Amino acid sequence: MNLIGKRVKIRNFEPSDLGQFLELVQDKNNHKLAGLEYTEDVDFGRDLLDMYQRRDSAYAVSLVENDKMIGIIELNNRGESAELLPTREIGFVIDKKFRNQGYAKEAVKLLLEYGFSKLQLTEVWASTEKDNLAPQKLLKTLAFKYMYEVNQTLPYTGQSNPVKYYLLKK
Repeated sequence: MNLIGKRVKIRNFEPSDLGQFLELVQDKNNHKLAGLEYTEDVDFGRDLLDMYQRRDSAYAVSLVENDKMIGIIELNNRGESAELLPTREIGFVIDKKFRNQGYAKEAVKLLLEYGFSKLQLTEVWASTEKDNLAPQKLLKTLAFKYMYEVNQTLPYTGQSNPVKYYLLKK
């Protein structure tokens, strides 16, 4: 993957992303608000980066000017049934030092354009934690429509949290 915008680029993960990747996964707020894995263990962080490198739907968001990774963006399958094949779910997290500067908006727009034009998607879903207002505002700005809220049960913990779902159709 190599999508280049005005200020950000969406590309595959590289081993040199480890330092920035660790900053993202060592931030408890990213786990709380975006569901990103959390760890303080550097070795486990390396394993997580390796996992992201192998996923065909997860990408680094980097700056065009210096290729520094500033976030993660994903365009995940929603299922394997025929009616779900032309749909995806988008997710993203931007390092706190780079938030509120338009980077997430540009990255999401790049990936949506790719999804609708190259992958021939018919719809893209997004979910946010109920209290995570910034991505909700961004999704609405990009013409996503609020659809519903559910209590999502987290695997292995039994904990549930309210999640809002948004939809963008072609």
